[in-house]
Amino acid sequence: MKSISQISNFKIIPYIILFISILFSISGQLLMKHTMSQTNEGLITWVFLEQLALAVSVYCLGIVNWILALRSVKLSIAYPLTSLNYVGILLGSYYFFDEVITLTRIAGVITIFLGVLLVALPIKKSI
Repeated sequence: MKSISQISNFKIIPYIILFISILFSISGQLLMKHTMSQTNEGLITWVFLEQLALAVSVYCLGIVNWILALRSVKLSIAYPLTSLNYVGILLGSYYFFDEVITLTRIAGVITIFLGVLLVALPIKKSI
C-alpha cells in the first residue's frame, strides 16, 4: 500500500492541465466540423468567420494548455495520452453529427485506449 508521501509526490495538477488540453482539442475539432458543416452560403460571411474564430480559439487554448502541461509531464507519457482525442472525437461525432459508430471503430478505440493505459501506467523499478 502506498504511503501518503508517495501519493503526494505524484503531481496531479500537470495531468489536469493535460486533460484540459485534450478537452479543448476535442472541442475545437468538433467546432471546426460544425462550422464547416454550416457553410451553405459561402465561406466569407460574418457568421462563418465568427464561428471559425471561436473554433480556432478553443483549439489554441488546447495548445497553450499542452505547452503548460509539458513543463512537468514527460513527453513520452503526455503524447500517448493525446490519443484520448480519438475517443472524444468518436463520441462527439456520434452525439453532435449523427455519425455511425461501428463495432470496428469501437474495437479500434478500445485498442487505442488500452495502449494508452499501458504507456501511461507508472513503471515499477526492478532491483
